[in-house]
Amino acid sequence: MRLHPLLTTLLFSVVIASHAQAQQNRPSDRWDCQSSLGPAVLDFQSAQTLTYGGAAMPYRVSGNAIQVVQDGYPVDYLFAMQDDRMDIRTPEGEIIQCRKSGGAGRSAGAPGAGGGNGRVGQWNHLLQGQLCSWSGSSSGGNSRSTTQRAFFDGRGRFTTGSESSTSVTSRDSAGYEVGSASVYGNGEGPGGTYEVTAASPGAPIRVQWSTGEADVAYVHHVSGGRITEVKYGNLLFGMGLCE
Repeated sequence: MRLHPLLTTLLFSVVIASHAQAQQNRPSDRWDCQSSLGPAVLDFQSAQTLTYGGAAMPYRVSGNAIQVVQDGYPVDYLFAMQDDRMDIRTPEGEIIQCRKSGGAGRSAGAPGAGGGNGRVGQWNHLLQGQLCSWSGSSSGGNSRSTTQRAFFDGRGRFTTGSESSTSVTSRDSAGYEVGSASVYGNGEGPGGTYEVTAASPGAPIRVQWSTGEADVAYVHHVSGGRITEVKYGNLLFGMGLCE
């Protein structure tokens, strides 16, 4: 079936307009964002890669959702754009409010934020000393605990290590304890460099591991002019957790 030339032109115009509208509604460039964790920069570096708080991840835009890959699985973040503002809804229902960056792109989550002169690493001295994270479990008389340690030198370098202990209880057929054993271990982990981007809770801490991997942690608590707690993934590192 052949289409009338006028109808063909009309359909072609609709397709072009729809494509232009889709491109217009596609998020791009660099955004200053604010969530319950504090400020962070959202940067659409290309059509396939974005960074949030310094962490890079692949993404694609599908309708009104930014689909990113986290821990190997696609996760949808719904967004709504109007002029230079964009609201993003996380899978947990939290709203992240973003505003398009202007000028040279220096923003609340970028190095030097909150200070004024933009000097790289100007806040590193606030993160100094040892911070620890503890986890443990117990079942049927057996227990296991792990303490992870990170030592920050206050000048932009850090080292890591861990200690673990396992206690196993042996019982006879009647359920009585007949013996127990404990195993202890410790080891060093990879270190690297860090950069505190702002002196406020939620500010990103840019991490460069000695293995070459770029990562990000977040300031969790500031007390007495020092960063006393840091959030890294699901782990909370604090001065008070070191024995």
